[in-house]
Amino acid sequence: MLSAIALLCAGFALVFDYLGLRQDMIIPAQERARQQTADLAAKIDTLLSQSVPIATALAEDLSGMEATPSLLVARLKRVLNTNPELLGVGIAYEPFAYDPDVRLFAPYLMRYEGELKRLQIENQVDYTVESYDWYHGPLKDGARWNEPRFSQAAGQQVIEYALPFFQKNPRTGKKRKVGIVFVHYALNDIFDEMNTLNMGKTGYGMMLSQRGLVLSHPVKAYVEERRPVLEIAAETQNALLENIGRQAAAAQNGVLEGVSALTGRATWANVQQIPSTGWTLAMLYSKEDLTKGNRPLRRRLIWISVLVITFALSLGTMDLARREKRSYFVLWLHALKASSLFTLGIALIWFLATDDVAWKNLERTVILSQNDLDSFRMNNIRTALRNRQPMPVYVPTGVFVQSIEFTSANNVILTGYVWQQYHNDVPDDLSRGFILPEAESSNIVESYRRKEKGGEVIGWYFHVTLRQDFDYTQYPFDQQTVWIRLWHKDFDKNVVLLPALDSYDLIHPERLPGIEQDFVLPGWKVSSSFFNYRFNSYNTDFGIPRYVGQNKFPELYFQIGVKRRFLNPFISNLTPIIVVLLMLFAVLITSSKESGKIELLGFNASTILASSSALFFVVLISHIDLRNSLSANEIFYMEYFYVVTYAAILAISINSILFSWGINIPFVQYRDNLLPKLFYWPVITLTMFVVTLIKFY
Repeated sequence: MLSAIALLCAGFALVFDYLGLRQDMIIPAQERARQQTADLAAKIDTLLSQSVPIATALAEDLSGMEATPSLLVARLKRVLNTNPELLGVGIAYEPFAYDPDVRLFAPYLMRYEGELKRLQIENQVDYTVESYDWYHGPLKDGARWNEPRFSQAAGQQVIEYALPFFQKNPRTGKKRKVGIVFVHYALNDIFDEMNTLNMGKTGYGMMLSQRGLVLSHPVKAYVEERRPVLEIAAETQNALLENIGRQAAAAQNGVLEGVSALTGRATWANVQQIPSTGWTLAMLYSKEDLTKGNRPLRRRLIWISVLVITFALSLGTMDLARREKRSYFVLWLHALKASSLFTLGIALIWFLATDDVAWKNLERTVILSQNDLDSFRMNNIRTALRNRQPMPVYVPTGVFVQSIEFTSANNVILTGYVWQQYHNDVPDDLSRGFILPEAESSNIVESYRRKEKGGEVIGWYFHVTLRQDFDYTQYPFDQQTVWIRLWHKDFDKNVVLLPALDSYDLIHPERLPGIEQDFVLPGWKVSSSFFNYRFNSYNTDFGIPRYVGQNKFPELYFQIGVKRRFLNPFISNLTPIIVVLLMLFAVLITSSKESGKIELLGFNASTILASSSALFFVVLISHIDLRNSLSANEIFYMEYFYVVTYAAILAISINSILFSWGINIPFVQYRDNLLPKLFYWPVITLTMFVVTLIKFY
């Protein structure tokens, strides 16, 4: 009784410890996320608020100065020179307001490649057309933040603050509106601020305009189409997104909880208003970033299950001890209960094993955001300077995999595309192309070459066979990583390949960037895809003097995580073992010295030995076939089922001989060989529970 109470107390202590550890992970992270979001919103608000006095001062100056092209341009230059955070500044006069002989006049000055560039907007568009609200809105409503838009003059998405300016009529002395002044910020500069936050591996940010339109979101289509967030929420039937939209419409700050439409994970969203613009910043953090695949939490759950099983068994033992007479029914009931408890323990550990997230183990090198990539580049440049090496040449590289086929335990065939972006500042003598150094055989063909703004993009189709060392120790609950290792063709020139993040809608590993949507991989489930770096060293310089890649050179990998589907191994490997164990149990049940049962079942030791021998060869052939298919160099988890089955066959054979010879061993002879029958399933399930516990702990 005391032992049961002690186990119960220990169980409660473990449960409270588990809940406490979980809360210790979540609550500080929630507060940190809330504070990060509030600080970022304040930072953006401070930055944008500076536009108001800048634009106001410009409007006042225009009201009293002589409007000549040279003076106007000089004034615009002064604005940009004294405010380096601005992208551009411009003026748009009403028709014939600048000059009675000139219908439209709209000078615009912007930063371009480190210099100030002048454009005349009227040469590009007739901004008096009714659809151009950025011009008509401030004239009608006064000073305001226009909705973010694509500016043809700036050539990019901009944030725009505009207000009208006035001039006195020399005859009447009355002021009249003659046009608007406007200042621009680059919208991407604001979004880059969002990327500096540490949102975990699966978190992301979004920005909504005053009208609830999506300004920033990992799904590019939402941004390009300027879709209302409530429309997206209705389309995806996502309550969290709907609540964010309603909170934004009400201009309220707060923390919301729900399921992310993007990741399908339990998520909390920190919503903060940006007062100067009326926009809404929402930063979404996944709870499962902290808890899913967390080994300390998993181990506590395993220990809780062990204590629950031990406590339940102790209650059963006390129940048996209290009974004066133990009927067959009661004994079999307790044996069944013990076997069921161990089986449930095995199932729980299996479930926890499938919940593991392999890519999180590569936390230091996985590239999941522009912030990760910028940090890597800075560290790489520092390394080059410290080692007095040539400055790295960066080549953005993307990968798209269309098919994977496992042809053997170590060989895998992949097909798909690789593309590279070569900017104009790349040296002319640098080759175009890449190498797959681990390919056993490869067929790489150039598919396209396009001239783009600032450079060119080249794409290749590949069909390669890669030989890789897979880890099967946890088969059939193993998770494998198929990787594509990429070198630049001129790998001796300190060329570093960068993941082309802009080429993907979303870089979240579990959203499978770079993977064909209708991907078919029989027997496996693709669980993640991501870019990461490994710092590899070589014991040769490949015959190249001062080879920069010999010591800890960063090499780009595109990794595809796959989880084995359990159903196929269960049917092909576990089912025969379970059937053999059931048949062994049936053979054991036939053992009896009672004349009636002997006549009915025909028990004798030679029959049991013959049956055991036949079952042994069935298991042995299945075991050999499995070993040959995996070609593993170590003992993997599934093999322990075979080992237990061999032990069961041997034990049944020895028991039948001892029992039939009448050797005076109480365990064998008690109540017509009852104890071996009762302990058969509990011992087998206990053994497998212990093996599973050790293997996955």
